Amino acid sequence: MSKMEYMPVDCLQVPKMLFQMEKYKNLSNTAKILYSLFLDRLKFAVQNGWVDHNGDLFVIYPKSEMKKDLNTTRYGVDQAVQELVKAGNLVRIIPNNGKANHFYINDIYENEMEEESMMTLDSIMENMPMEKKEMIMDKMVKASRDILDTIADMGYLDEYDTPLTPMEERGYYDEEGNLDIDAIEADGYEFGMGLAFGVLSVNDGKPERVLEIQKYVNEQYERCSKKKFMKVLETIARMNGNEDVYIEDMYACNKEARAYYLSELMMCFNFVFNEMWQGTGCAAGCDVKNQKE
Repeated sequence: MSKMEYMPVDCLQVPKMLFQMEKYKNLSNTAKILYSLFLDRLKFAVQNGWVDHNGDLFVIYPKSEMKKDLNTTRYGVDQAVQELVKAGNLVRIIPNNGKANHFYINDIYENEMEEESMMTLDSIMENMPMEKKEMIMDKMVKASRDILDTIADMGYLDEYDTPLTPMEERGYYDEEGNLDIDAIEADGYEFGMGLAFGVLSVNDGKPERVLEIQKYVNEQYERCSKKKFMKVLETIARMNGNEDVYIEDMYACNKEARAYYLSELMMCFNFVFNEMWQGTGCAAGCDVKNQKE
């Protein structure tokens, strides 16, 4: 394996027992991750002087930093801390005369098999909602590329030639690295147009069926996650015989670009059918408005 193929990543370790033992299963995922962050800080207790007169280690962790690390509110932090104190008996809080509290971390392990009882953050992500997982992965990809850029600028890599991302290949970023919304919406518009006229072609002479499909697509757009909705669009596109390039462009979008792409796609998709409803739907071989009258 070459140095370009492997980049060590500093991972947060989470005890499996938090998910396996009955008394911890009711803890929220936020509380479980907060306990893991406490454990991570405990590693630096000695060098930071976080040792009391009895020789016991403690952690100093301001709630402002907890809010930032957990990406939650002050209320969310307080709830997670109280879960660890009351429900799990995993943390003990000692006030520090108006300064940052001292957190004493209780050990949940019954043996020394600590390494076998730990799992990495990617395992936890399996239990996360799809949208949150997508957001984390997008951030990780960006962070990885930023790290490689920094290493290359420092001269530690003789060659730095990474393939373009799907977003970059399609010009979905401008020269400054910002989203090129016009380019994204243009491709979404094209797919929406192709999708709509594909439905009209496949269901030629079946206006009721056409409108059922339009209604179904709009319902799924409102109800589903964007990832699941894209599967719906892919299925319809393949039934229509639409070109694969449309599907590839859609899946190339990251989370931020996806919202612009799908919004423009749906605008165009509905525009075609609404025009048909108004009596201009010659592509469907019928005039739905007149037929209803």
